[in-house]
Amino acid sequence: ELEEEEEEGEAYRGVPPAGVVEGLMMMLTSPDATEKAKAAAALCNICSETDSNRELVVHAGGLPSLIDMLKHPSPEVPFMQSAAAACICNLAANINSKEVIATSGALEVLVKVLRSENQAAAAQAAGALWSLCVDNDMNKQRVADAGAIPHLITLLHAPDTFAQSQSAGALSECSIRNDNNKRLISEHGAILPLVKMLRSQDLSVQRLSSCALCNVCANHEANKRQAREVGALPVLVHLLSSSQVPEVLSPVAGAICNLSMKCQENKAEFIRLGATDVLRHLVTSPIPSLHGNALAALEQLELG
Repeated sequence: ELEEEEEEGEAYRGVPPAGVVEGLMMMLTSPDATEKAKAAAALCNICSETDSNRELVVHAGGLPSLIDMLKHPSPEVPFMQSAAAACICNLAANINSKEVIATSGALEVLVKVLRSENQAAAAQAAGALWSLCVDNDMNKQRVADAGAIPHLITLLHAPDTFAQSQSAGALSECSIRNDNNKRLISEHGAILPLVKMLRSQDLSVQRLSSCALCNVCANHEANKRQAREVGALPVLVHLLSSSQVPEVLSPVAGAICNLSMKCQENKAEFIRLGATDVLRHLVTSPIPSLHGNALAALEQLELG
């Protein structure tokens, strides 16, 4: 079973000058809604790459203010919920804070924001749930128990490609090592929209829908069958043949590997569709993830 793990994040590197984080933390409790939202956006940026900053914000008590912005967004500040959810997403990238954030009340509020008419906020909430699930099996179960999966699947149909990619990333992540979530994801109808997303012009959507299919179908016989029945296999082979982007090709090869494993019908169809020749070419890639996934897929197809 191949697992495709991805993590999103913006790009601020380094430690800000002394007192900056503390000053922004004070702004988070400001009575001025715009000031609060700007502080959340600035903290989001500062916490995008640096674990020490992430831990400082959590330990200094930043979560309650961020949760309050999610619960009670100001109509005058449309970016408030998005900024708060994006900040929580980056805070949750710290392995030591995932448990604290998930049990702070933030997880349940993020699930409510998924249903918001504010699609930018819903997309950031999906990203925050995704971040909470990375390397934390307990949070994968908590996300499902909070009822997030149907709402993440609804977001796959959003017109906005960022919302599509964030929800696919969250579904992909919460299916790793969780058979119950794999079943819920397929029962609530995720596989067909994920297959449609493979045809997107957006590279992130292609990449993350491929990752999701790879993980949702791993070691899950019913999901492998459903993927075949909704037409996933020819779409995957077409993308494998036509894409020039290693970050897309690697999870596509991973999906072909997992869909073929212990499934003769899928294996036979992939061979009939010409996947073997394309994989033989991709095995020569110098990029480790692509080489490894192409080799694993080829070995599955060439097994007796």
